[in-house]
Amino acid sequence: MESNKGKLVPLLILPVIWGSYYVASQKLVGYTSAFTSGLGIRLLTMIFLTVIMWRRKEIGLLLKTKGVRGRLFLIGTLGFLLDLTAFIGLSMSSAASGTALLKCDVLMVNILSMIIYRQRFTWKAWACTFVMLFGVFLVMGFDFATFQIGDPGNIFFLLSAFFVSLNAFVIKNVQLDKYNPICDDVVAYYNNFVTMIYFTAASLVMGTLSQFQTVVSDPYAGLSLLLAAAGQTLVYVVYYYNLRNYPVWLVKTFLLLMPIVSTLITFVLFGERMVGTQYLGMAVVIAGALGILLEQKQPQKK
Repeated sequence: MESNKGKLVPLLILPVIWGSYYVASQKLVGYTSAFTSGLGIRLLTMIFLTVIMWRRKEIGLLLKTKGVRGRLFLIGTLGFLLDLTAFIGLSMSSAASGTALLKCDVLMVNILSMIIYRQRFTWKAWACTFVMLFGVFLVMGFDFATFQIGDPGNIFFLLSAFFVSLNAFVIKNVQLDKYNPICDDVVAYYNNFVTMIYFTAASLVMGTLSQFQTVVSDPYAGLSLLLAAAGQTLVYVVYYYNLRNYPVWLVKTFLLLMPIVSTLITFVLFGERMVGTQYLGMAVVIAGALGILLEQKQPQKK
């Protein structure tokens, strides 16, 4: 029993870390542009990852990437594209709609799992997944009455969800490469570095680099950047560990708990109001998660 609980810890802690990172990065974007925030987060994260790899004596592994360099570059490219399309979507539509639609990646991952790994899902697993997704929509205050799939902002959100889904499979493929399996920290480092290069180029084009003065002069902006970078680093560490040790679809399913975490943080720390539908949504998400866990245990019993 204890071992089963231990196995769940990395899956349960990931949405807590990611939800906290989401809140910190959202606060940072309030001080600077999205591109400047993205660059600042990646720059500090690179420093944190370098320290982690130095302590683990993994720096030399950064050069031992024969046969997987193209995929490592692809991971970083997809990492930037998922951020870029989400930013564009946010500029065209509401944050509530965007956050809810971005969680549709769980459905895309299920479909990709069926295609790539020939994974079979029971109808109960599908039902619980849709229940959790519906709960997420309630938590985020999604307006079903005004939703239009053809809205440009919504299309960019769904594109971002697709890039997130695809990237997870590429990451797992590199981690478990048949000839040169790459350790998690190396994958994270290349992902972060390539994404940082893209954000640097975007910041130069948009002329937003001068906004770093705000981060230096405003202590709250600086704290937001520090917390966001720490969160991004922990996301890399725990997310990649989970991708290596669990099916991609299961990791993404547990990440549906993330909106609950971010909503509770803003409620507790920033006094944002919560309405009845949000409480209902949280209960629905948790019920769906329990259903997934029970369904996962069925094959073991058989």
